[in-house]
Amino acid sequence: MWHSVDGAAAADPGSARRSPGPERAIVTMLCGVLLSVALGLLVGARLGTLVIALTLAVAGTWRATAASGPAGLVVRSRGFDVLTCWGAAVVIGVLALTAPGVG
Repeated sequence: MWHSVDGAAAADPGSARRSPGPERAIVTMLCGVLLSVALGLLVGARLGTLVIALTLAVAGTWRATAASGPAGLVVRSRGFDVLTCWGAAVVIGVLALTAPGVG
């Protein structure tokens, strides 16, 4: 578990506040990437690429709806992070559906 550090916590280590760690966000996104690789190898590149696009869309939605942003997905401002994730999801999704020879 990750701990935040402030003046009161430094004075009394037993009263340290716990802040959420990046584990849940990182594990969720890693599972999406691993699933896309497995599907890409076993089923087809198009499906694997669409799962990558879906993973990016989930990351953008999670960042947009979380109160303080999930630790591990927060890079810049909320708007920039959401726009980047959703924009990349759309571009990768469109390329997966329209690229010739991807099957």
